[in-house]
Amino acid sequence: MLRRDELKLICGKKSIHGRQRLTMFRELEVAKKLALEAGALILRHFADSVEVSHKDSGEVVTPADREADDFIRKGLADAFPADAIYSEETADSSERLSRTRVWIVDPLDGTSNFIERGDNFSVSIGLSVGGRAMLGVVYNPRRYELFAGGYGIGVTLNDAPVHVSDAKDLSKARLLVSKKEMKKGLEGLFPSLSLIPMASMAYKLAMVATGLADGVFTLKPRKEWGTCAGIALVNASGGKAVLLNGKDICFNRADLKQQAGFVAAGHALLPLLFDEVQKIISKS
Repeated sequence: MLRRDELKLICGKKSIHGRQRLTMFRELEVAKKLALEAGALILRHFADSVEVSHKDSGEVVTPADREADDFIRKGLADAFPADAIYSEETADSSERLSRTRVWIVDPLDGTSNFIERGDNFSVSIGLSVGGRAMLGVVYNPRRYELFAGGYGIGVTLNDAPVHVSDAKDLSKARLLVSKKEMKKGLEGLFPSLSLIPMASMAYKLAMVATGLADGVFTLKPRKEWGTCAGIALVNASGGKAVLLNGKDICFNRADLKQQAGFVAAGHALLPLLFDEVQKIISKS
């Protein structure tokens, strides 16, 4: 657990002092276990015909989303009763804003891909401490890929240590983007870049954190549920993510979405990717 003397103000909240080490091995093991079991639950639904309904916002939702959400929330609440939980499939409460530690969960990131019988959807469990993404577990149950890591721990893929790529050439970089953004003309804006469309932002970020891709970017402001875990992984594996307005990405905010889209990559590629995206934005 985080001690009071380890805190300082970051992201407008209390966070970890840079000279202190915060180890969260128990938190990581609990999140890994919950992600694996939630993934198994989701696959049981995947084997059957999928019942699809719509939220008030118009977004699709399935019983797999809701059952995985119930399972993960109960597991986190039992293991860490003092922590708040902020999940996509549960009504939000402003009470979480007063908490230092908040679990930020998307029980099924990429629901549309799940409905389409794809293999890009994932379970995303992140921990924000003082507004910073400090720990993340992302599990793709179709591909049996478990990405896990956090501050002071590093990152693993199926328990093997991994890190971001050392890519430095933007023209050769493997860049992941949203399938939905791609369909809306993203490729035409960036003809010189190698863009790979993929569902699930959590999964895309995890791929970057493990060097299976070199970078990811989105022009859309994103919700916290599908980004907290993945950004924690990118940070912990030697990379960085930054909003397109140049600001750091903070979590456990009152607003549903971030202030802008973002880019994430290794430190060598990040400024090149950021500048290229900014250049295109300024022209459009």
